[in-house]
Amino acid sequence: MIGATASAAHARGGFGGEDDEDEREAYAIGLWGDLPYSTVQQEGVLNLIADMNAQDLAFTVHDGDLKAGSTPCS
Repeated sequence: MIGATASAAHARGGFGGEDDEDEREAYAIGLWGDLPYSTVQQEGVLNLIADMNAQDLAFTVHDGDLKAGSTPCS
């Protein structure tokens, strides 16, 4: 079993200084990172990406660390 973590954050749109919340729309984003560190986790990443693609996300953000620190950066 592979465990991967992603979080969806709900936020309010409208960065134009509007005070009327009726005109703002809610949206969700996907945030993920710190994986894969092993070949086993690589399959989990594919599942995570597929799951995020199946959601109604405005966008996703990867916050870094695509590999283990002890592996070569090639």
